[in-house]
Amino acid sequence: MKISLAVIKFTPVVLALSLLSGCAGSGDEQLEIPTNLPPICRDIDFSSNPDMREVCGVRKAHNKAYKNIPQQRYLIKPAETSIVKTGNKLELRFQNSLPLELRGGIADDLQFSQDLRLQRVANTYDYHEIYNKDSGARLRIFKMGIPTEARTTYNFCFRIPEKKGNARTRSKAMGTNIEEIECTDFEQIVAADLAAKKAAQEAAAKAK
Repeated sequence: MKISLAVIKFTPVVLALSLLSGCAGSGDEQLEIPTNLPPICRDIDFSSNPDMREVCGVRKAHNKAYKNIPQQRYLIKPAETSIVKTGNKLELRFQNSLPLELRGGIADDLQFSQDLRLQRVANTYDYHEIYNKDSGARLRIFKMGIPTEARTTYNFCFRIPEKKGNARTRSKAMGTNIEEIECTDFEQIVAADLAAKKAAQEAAAKAK
């Protein structure tokens, strides 16, 4: 009789614990989310909205292959820019351009998860266009500061080459192959351009 009473008292506890563990497990499931999601699917929490998975091409990931499944986070600017992590490799992806690998400590500091996927990375974006009146050449460069969950910020600088061909022969699908440059070069170019503009303004003011 004592044994049966113990079983009766113990059973509800076991049942409650099993239900709790079941709830926790469902929230921790790993999902394989495509990196080419249409805009309408990007802000959906697929853990709490499982009915949207099939529509957006999302499926459960196998545990063995999960480490190699690309995970993506979007930046606030420029538009359509994102960082994709596959294994230990990070790629910065621009619209209509080849991806660029991000090297260094950012690969460890920038975190990826189902929750963080919905949070855009609040990066900085410093863009400059510099014209040479004599040659007619145009230089387009920008600097991007990417903050991480480790409270570090990594700076990357790039040059946007001029597209080859003309509007008739150039294909939009070809895009522009953005090139990484040293940030010291970026700073020197911007400083020289600002100095040249200041000198020109001062010369114009004296001429009046």
